[in-house]
Amino acid sequence: MFRLIARAIIAVVVNALGLLAASYYIKGFNLNNDFREILVLAAVFTAIYFILRPIVKMILGPFLVLTLGLGLIVVNAAMLYLLDLASKNLMIDGVGALLEATLLLSVLNFVLHYAEKE
Repeated sequence: MFRLIARAIIAVVVNALGLLAASYYIKGFNLNNDFREILVLAAVFTAIYFILRPIVKMILGPFLVLTLGLGLIVVNAAMLYLLDLASKNLMIDGVGALLEATLLLSVLNFVLHYAEKE
């Protein structure tokens, strides 16, 4: 139980850092700079990532196999866009900013999951 809680806290911190990095480096990715709001936003994104993403991956399984896994970028972009729609503290202007932020957050989450396995 403690390991699950620690994993969730680490995921929230990594996603918060990823959202901050995206707002700093990606033009068109605007984030409210209030620390508490960023943590809440990261917690919501982590919940979406852990709960909704596996369901969507299971439904779109054949599509993901046909695209050799590149369809995961679309799934991750949809999760980030859902967060954009649900939050007033995050504004993503354009598909380019959405894709760049998706790639950044995907790489960070990949590194996090790889580090957890070792």
